[in-house]
Amino acid sequence: MEENDKLDHENIVLQQIVARNKTYAKFATLINSYSQLSDANQELQKTNESLHSDIEKLKQENHDLSSKAHAGIVNAEKNEQFSVLEQKLFRVQEELTEVHRTKGARAQQILDLNVALQEKEREISTFNQQLQTKADENTVLETNCENLKQKNADLEQAIQTVKDNYQALQILSDSFEEKLRKSQDEYNQLLERYKKLNEKHIAVLNTENDTFKRKGDDKSRSASVDIVPQMKLNPASPTPTTPTSATGESTIGNTVKKMFSDLFSVKSRTPSDEDRDCSHSLGNYGYSADVRLPQEVVCKWDAHESEVMAVKFSASGGILATGGSDRLIHIWNFFGDKSRLQHTLRGSNGSITNIDFDPMERLLAGSSNDYATRIWDLGTQRLKLNLTGHGGRVSAARFLGSAYRLASGSQDRTVKVWDVRSGACTRTFMAGSSCNDIVAAYAADCLASGHFDRKIRVWDARVSGHAQNEIVVGGRVTSLDMPADHTSLVCCTKDHTLEVVDIRKSAVSKVFSHDQFKVLTDQTRCAYSVDGEYVAVGSGDGTVLAWNVKTGELVSTAKHHNHPVISCSWSGGRLVTGDKHKKCVLWTGT
Repeated sequence: MEENDKLDHENIVLQQIVARNKTYAKFATLINSYSQLSDANQELQKTNESLHSDIEKLKQENHDLSSKAHAGIVNAEKNEQFSVLEQKLFRVQEELTEVHRTKGARAQQILDLNVALQEKEREISTFNQQLQTKADENTVLETNCENLKQKNADLEQAIQTVKDNYQALQILSDSFEEKLRKSQDEYNQLLERYKKLNEKHIAVLNTENDTFKRKGDDKSRSASVDIVPQMKLNPASPTPTTPTSATGESTIGNTVKKMFSDLFSVKSRTPSDEDRDCSHSLGNYGYSADVRLPQEVVCKWDAHESEVMAVKFSASGGILATGGSDRLIHIWNFFGDKSRLQHTLRGSNGSITNIDFDPMERLLAGSSNDYATRIWDLGTQRLKLNLTGHGGRVSAARFLGSAYRLASGSQDRTVKVWDVRSGACTRTFMAGSSCNDIVAAYAADCLASGHFDRKIRVWDARVSGHAQNEIVVGGRVTSLDMPADHTSLVCCTKDHTLEVVDIRKSAVSKVFSHDQFKVLTDQTRCAYSVDGEYVAVGSGDGTVLAWNVKTGELVSTAKHHNHPVISCSWSGGRLVTGDKHKKCVLWTGT
């Protein structure tokens, strides 16, 4: 109970204190305002007292002035003295005026001198700055001079070191020259040994060719012996009495033997020889100005063991040569609709990439993947020359208008011109891009090369240096061909087009393409017809396509290959094509 009373008492006291504080809070602002007004009143009182003091001083001064005025009236008699003093005062004032005038002039002079002094001070400041700049530059130059002296000393030391090294290198060079002379002597000896070994190698290859030739002759003789009895015993044939020769051999046997003997012999042919002897060439499918578009198959045969990389008819159309990845070149003739293997040229150590006949059809050149180009004699079927010097696969080789000069293009980005008589390289052109094919104008020194960088470069075989012209096409070039008039050329590109280039204008004049035309390899070859009216090419699906050059019309599409067609060549009015699966097709049409 007592505790509750205490709590009630405390609450009452607390409430009273709170009420008192509220009451006091009402007067706190008033008290503060009063304090501020009181301070302001004191300040005003001080100001009032100061003003009263000033008033008293002014009253005193007024009184003093009144007293002096009264004294002046009293002392009027002293006016004369004042007048004298005034005159003196006037003179003094005049003198003072003159002094002031002189002082003004002097002050103006002082101002002018101050201005001049300031100008001089500015000039001195500028000169001091320039002097400081020059001093800094002098310091830098002195530092540079010291550095140059140090460098000069270092250079003198380096020059002395170089002289010492030069003397040592001179001694070393003399020893190297001696070693070089010895090495050259050893090189010459090795070169002689290499030539002898190469001659032995060529002789071995030629011996192998002779062996194959003898085997072929034996087969031909055995075939003739087998054919004669069959002809005699054939009941469907008439059996007239056949005269015999002095040795007792029948005329039929002589005829058959002669036929097979001619079949397996090669001679240098001209168009007149082929026209007179059709039975041992292409016969009705040989040289002709009547170009026939590929529509029907005359003959299809296995030309090689794998890809047929190159096919080429001779200029007269009397010889067909094919090159394959089996490293062989085959020479073919035709009897009716049958192909006959006439000869096989051996000696290449890599796939054959391109073949070409010389204008007289006495030599055949073949480029290969083993960085070399080889030349065979067609009369003897012997390897005549081995041209080495490229640093990559040789993609193309062409005779330059005669049997004495040949051009080759390689993946090593060079084009070389060779002297066939000496086997020496006479020109090397740096193309800057891999070369895939070459064409040359007969009886001219102009050749064109197609490259990986989408350019056709035109070269002058007589002079070394840069290309005479560069023509840009739509894709990387896989092959080139040129018609007989040498005014244009056609190129096959990897963007699935054939582009006809006007050589005189150095520009692409026509572009041929078709949905069926697909270029799958960098070895896909195209070809002009003999009359220059058509261009033909093979596609990746085995289709052979031909366009009319003048109209740009696709005039023929024929498919008898089951694999991509990569090579083709025209012979008069007929076209032969080769694919990636050892097949060759001879075409005819309307």
